[in-house]
Formats: sequence, C-alpha cells, structure tokens
Amino acid sequence: MRLLAILAGMGMAAAQAGNFLIVSFKGEEVPVALLKEIRPAGVILYPSNLRRDPQGVVARLRALDPNLLLLVDQEGGPFTSYREGVVRFPSAMALSASGDEGLVERVGWALGCQVRRLGADVNLAPVLDVNTNPDNPIIGLRSFGADPERVARMGLAFARGVLRSGAKPVGKHFPGHGDTGVDSHLDLPRVDKPKEALEGAELLPFRRYVAAGMPALMTAHILFPALDPKYPATLSAKILTGLLRKEMGFAGAILTDDMAMGAIKRHYGAGEAAVLAVKAGADLLLLEPDEAAIREVHARLSKALGQEIPLSWAEEARRRAQGLKAGQGECPFTPKEEEALALEAARRGVVHRFGPLPIPGQGTLVLGLRISDRYGVEPTLADLAPQYLPGSRGLILSEDPTPVEIQKALAEARKAERLVASTYRWLGGFKEGQRTLVKELLALGKPLYLVALGNPDDLRFLPGKPTGYLATHGYRAVQVRAALEALAGVYAPTGQWVFGGEP
Repeated sequence: MRLLAILAGMGMAAAQAGNFLIVSFKGEEVPVALLKEIRPAGVILYPSNLRRDPQGVVARLRALDPNLLLLVDQEGGPFTSYREGVVRFPSAMALSASGDEGLVERVGWALGCQVRRLGADVNLAPVLDVNTNPDNPIIGLRSFGADPERVARMGLAFARGVLRSGAKPVGKHFPGHGDTGVDSHLDLPRVDKPKEALEGAELLPFRRYVAAGMPALMTAHILFPALDPKYPATLSAKILTGLLRKEMGFAGAILTDDMAMGAIKRHYGAGEAAVLAVKAGADLLLLEPDEAAIREVHARLSKALGQEIPLSWAEEARRRAQGLKAGQGECPFTPKEEEALALEAARRGVVHRFGPLPIPGQGTLVLGLRISDRYGVEPTLADLAPQYLPGSRGLILSEDPTPVEIQKALAEARKAERLVASTYRWLGGFKEGQRTLVKELLALGKPLYLVALGNPDDLRFLPGKPTGYLATHGYRAVQVRAALEALAGVYAPTGQWVFGGEP
C-alpha cells in the first residue's frame, strides 16, 4: 500500500509540475506532443511564432488547451514580438520624454489591445528598470529613464493602460536591471550597492507598482549582495519571499525571466535552477524553446514536488497563472487611430539640442544607417527623406559603415549644402565606422545635423559638436518620420531629456 501511495504521489507530482512552467517553441508549428506531455501553465510567443499566421498559431494553442496562459513581449520600441500587420509604437524612453502620463497610458492601452487582438492574455511590460548606467548593455531606451520617480509614474501609467484593454501587465525586471554592465542573457550581472541606495533608485518603481495592486512582476537574473550575497534575485528566497512577498506585500504572480539565459544557465543546471527558483518563491518559470531543457526541468520539478517543494505550491502556481488570464476590457482603437497615436508619441519623444530648425530640404544630403538586428529592420532616414524632407537626397549606409561606404558618402556630401546623418547605439558599443564617418563629415565644415536613433547620448562618443542634434529614442519607422518632420518644420520638438547625463 505504501508503494502504491508513493507511485500515486509521483504521478500527481508529474501531472502538476507543469503548473510552474511557461514554455516556448520555434516557428509556427505548435509542439502538440510536448504540450500534452508537460501540460504547462502557459506559452510565451516570440516573433518567430508570429510571422505568417499569428492568429492561426494562437487558435491552435487555444484548441489544444483553452486554459493556456498566452504571453507576449509588447513593450513598444525594440522589444515588440507581435509586429506583423500591427502598428509599431515607440520605445518606453520615447514615451517618457513626452512628459505626459496620459499619452503613456494611451499607448499602453493600445499595446494591450494588440495583445488582446492577437488572442493573448499577458503583456510582458512595462520595464520598471531605472537606467542609471548609461552603458547598460540590454536596457537603455527600453527604460522610462534615469529618474526613479519618473520611471515609477510612467511605468504605472503604461500598466494602467494595459489593464484597460483587459490584458495583464508584468512589471520587470525585479529588483532592477538598470545599473548593470553585463547582459544577463550572456552572464550573471552583479550590482554592488547598499540597501539604502537600492531603495532610492532600483526598488522605488517596484514599490509603487506593488502598492498600486498590479498583478505580476518578472524577476532579474542579477546578484545583489546587499539583499542576498549567495543567490541572484530569481533564485533568492530572501529577495522573492522575504523582500517582495513579506516586506513589500506583493500578492500577485512572480514570473522569472528566461531560465535559459546565461546568468542562470552558465552557473546552475536548468533543472536545479528551476527547483531553486520555485523554492525561492517564483510561481512561473519562463523556458527557452528547447524541448530537451523543458523536459529536464519538468522531470526535476516532478521529482521535487512532495519532497523539496510542497504539492500545494503547484496548485497555488496554477491559481496565480489563471489570475493572469485576460479579463474584460475595451479596445476602441481603429488602425488609423493607432497610427495617429504612434505618430503623436514619436513626435513628442523627439529631443532637440542646439542648431536652428527647420532646415530646407533642397541641397540637403541625408545619410541613413540600415540598422540590422534581430528586433526588426525598419526604413532608414535616407529611405523616408524624400517624403518627409522634400527636396533632399538620400544615401543608405550599413550600420557600421565601411571605408568604401564612407568615401562614397563624402563624395556625395561635398556636392551638398548641408548634411543630415543618423547614428545608432543601443546594444553594444558605438560603431567605429559611425565615428569615422561623423569625424570626416565634420571636417567638411558644412552644416551637419545628427539624428540619434538609439540611446540618445551618442554625442559623448563623437569627436566634435554638430550644428544640430536630434534624439528619437528608437528607430521605428514612425520615429524616423518624426525626426525628418522636425527637421522640415512640420512641428517643433519638445521632448525632455530623460536618459541621464545630458550633453
């Protein structure tokens, strides 16, 4: 009888281990066998899942299990997973630069409505990280800025907007990813600040978010020795249970960041890390699209349930996951209204520093970088210049211009009366080809306007001061358009500097 009871308990544990898991998969073919075997709480959808037939993928998942929680990264700016056939909105930093919480709430509402139209439940936003480190390798323009109070206000406005749609927001990355110098996708960052300093910066937006009764938070794979000298936040009971649950009083769902990121994978085995995260207080673990890793985690959690982890915790995880299912909301936006809202946000997020505006298009050469990264190719400044800066000529260059490209650009620049050139830095350092190009353009002695399409502080990497400088906080098409319209005098840019360390 005891053996039968043990076997029954093991069977129950295996059946409930999936309650902790949010899994993912590659492409648009739903892994039916895996989902039936694991029975996860939910699925996170990435751009590769949502290319040709987004609604079809969601419909197949719903047909398999109508209780599945479906999550998507719809931050706006570079982290926009559902992007085919929908309006692409500016980044959080662009929204914050407007200084208008009402605008931020409307954009959060529209992005929540995109999540709902897809058929998903959860928007993995807003980012509540305070961008205190200008060289942060993964946050930057995803943040609402360098001021904790502003981040708190704007982050809450965005979250309120998501809730209006019926989707559920997830604040991230607790306790704060803004002062890191290492990308946690690659390795384990460490933030060596005393608790008092963390309270004044990193923790402030999260405390406000918790106090507002928001439904979910995502953890950061970061070591904070002042909070826990041994474990990163995702695996720390001191941080997730002690600080977040008990001290801050958070009653919502705790989701981990992707458990396959280097910060976890390189230092802990997938299965062991999953057990540590659940024991620390995490409810839902996000897993990469790797069937072997998913099965490893499921098997280790099945073994731990009823032993290291109480079985009742699996039921609590299921309850919290179901609490994130989309609720009643309203989504009144037409495509035209979304486009108008995105343009308004882009224009109001443009920062202008020195140099008279407008400039004439006639006689102007516009040099546009073709920004190529995995978050989506957009039209360059040169592509859109003839339409939004009439009379100008455009020349497209690669993101890190080669010597041959630079010489071609200089030959064209010598024929022009004035120059407009884009720069770009978000992930990684400032490209040497961009630095060389700007140096050579400055040497021509002609009026030169620079447009920063990523983090707004490119001037600190450049060898001289241009005639004028615009920062858009992103390279989405609508932001490129907004920059050109500012140059043409369609509107006067009023964006506020929120990055920190103003030039």
